[in-house]
Amino acid sequence: MNVRKGRKPLDDALASEFVYGTPPPKNEPIDEVPAALVEPEKKAKPASKQKTTSPNTQKKGSIMSQLLESATEKEATIRLTVDMPESMHRKLSMFCARTGKKKADVVRLLLDEALQELDE
Repeated sequence: MNVRKGRKPLDDALASEFVYGTPPPKNEPIDEVPAALVEPEKKAKPASKQKTTSPNTQKKGSIMSQLLESATEKEATIRLTVDMPESMHRKLSMFCARTGKKKADVVRLLLDEALQELDE
């Protein structure tokens, strides 16, 4: 009949090998960490520069220059789903095809400009 084999108990070394995928070091003293392995401290980033432009001076060229300079910092994101007319989507697609930018980047820029106008 079926003979059940007992499971081997996991000691700390086997458990860490299972979890981390590498065998644990064997009795090697870890007194000093080599300088090459220590990451240098990350320097604090200076405050981001905010562009002060009036709505009258914003042109199509400024939108294009902002798209080309788009260097966004990492921030938590939230997905937004929008229903729009086919004609608007077609215009957005054509614009993105001409500029080589992603639709999401263009929409983010346009929303940012609209929200800045609301604040003024």
